[in-house]
Amino acid sequence: MEINEQILLQRFLAGDDEAYSQIYQKYIQELFSYGKGLNFNREIVKDAIQDIFYKVLCDRNLLANVLNLKSYFFRALRNRLYNMNRQLAPLEEIQEYEMTYSVKVTILDDLIAEEDRHALEQKIESLLNTLTDRQREAVCLRFIHEMEYDEIAAILNMTVPSARNLIARAMDHMRKENILLLLLFVRIGINL
Repeated sequence: MEINEQILLQRFLAGDDEAYSQIYQKYIQELFSYGKGLNFNREIVKDAIQDIFYKVLCDRNLLANVLNLKSYFFRALRNRLYNMNRQLAPLEEIQEYEMTYSVKVTILDDLIAEEDRHALEQKIESLLNTLTDRQREAVCLRFIHEMEYDEIAAILNMTVPSARNLIARAMDHMRKENILLLLLFVRIGINL
């Protein structure tokens, strides 16, 4: 956890509501993007985020032993969305439900001219859509949300070696699918 985050967390745990507000502002957009990527509608994602932050505000001690706020909030959001979906889905569909993850590439805006950007977004989305939902989610957590393997493992409820293998298989699959896009990923700073 970075120094600023540690200070904010300590201030929040000591009762500083301004620190709570700063934590909320720091993560709200990224959490919303992640929730939308899990294919939930915007209102459900907003509700889930509000639920998480309300729960934390009501019981500050939930964060007392948290070493990484970002990872904590991503995992909490994923779990809350899953629970909300279970409550809304008919009982027989619960066993067959698997969260899907989709991504709308937006990181290229400043790197490529507008006319090329759209075509490139489509190519990257097409390539990402050749992955399984779990692979796509893991790749996005790693390269878009810049999480470490242990954080990804915690969010996806798997071991760290399993998270590494999942991402490695996804990268191998994408390498086989289109080496030119791999070169583009490297060009824009995504190290595969």
